[in-house]
Amino acid sequence: MKRISLIGVSMLALCGMWSCGKKVPEEIIQPQAMENLLYDYHLATTMSADLPYDENYKKQAYLAYVFQKHGVTEAEFDSSMVWYSRHSDEMNTIYQNLQKRMETTAELLKKQTVRSSGEVAVSLSGDTVDLWQDRTIYWLTSSTLTNKLTFDLKADTSFHERDKMVLEANFSFLPKGKHEGKVVMAMNLVFDNDSTQGISRVVEASGIQRLMLRPDSAFKYKSVSGFMYYAGKEHSSALISDIRLMRYRMHEENLQKQIDSVAVKADTLAQNDTLRRVKRQEITKR
Repeated sequence: MKRISLIGVSMLALCGMWSCGKKVPEEIIQPQAMENLLYDYHLATTMSADLPYDENYKKQAYLAYVFQKHGVTEAEFDSSMVWYSRHSDEMNTIYQNLQKRMETTAELLKKQTVRSSGEVAVSLSGDTVDLWQDRTIYWLTSSTLTNKLTFDLKADTSFHERDKMVLEANFSFLPKGKHEGKVVMAMNLVFDNDSTQGISRVVEASGIQRLMLRPDSAFKYKSVSGFMYYAGKEHSSALISDIRLMRYRMHEENLQKQIDSVAVKADTLAQNDTLRRVKRQEITKR
């Protein structure tokens, strides 16, 4: 009997240490979702920390975007923070995970990014690679200090001829419904013979936009550069998020198939054109 009691006491002690499978209430943001939200929340707070006092509204817009992204209200976030602050074990676990994520991100950027005179050296291999190495969210306004983002990536031997480049981002114009601004996005390829190939677009509506470039020559890459420039009235702005610069490699056999397909279509069109001319000549002779 004493042994059974001792076992019971031991189990109670273990339950006390490990919360005995304690669940977070349904109305509280769950731990994994809270960790993801806090990760973006701290990024947004960091990005807006240096904003001047008269632009404090931008900070609120950053945070509003984070709440919208994660599908929660500010009130739900506040009440969840109160709950986690009263349950330090859960909060400690979340922040330990956050610290690991931030350290991993910092280490990755340190390894991949070498900044010199505003340029970034790229050394990545693989058929499909995201080359973007800056932060993936920007808040552009009409101010000359915050109306533009630029990038300039030096290519290396991991780049192949005819690699396709796709610049992609999600645009959110504010205030919603009556924004008075636009973003010009552009991407340029520079080759080793100093020839260039570029594309640009004016973005005036919220949503995902893409620029795609595939070289029409077999020259080697020298660099990939571009910009996003905001033009709008005071107090209007554009939040640009999920920025990616994708490099897609087309294997030689697929490239050859496309070339052959284009050649076949061209031959067919030429033959049809010849037949039409012959028929017209016969009709004229009659």
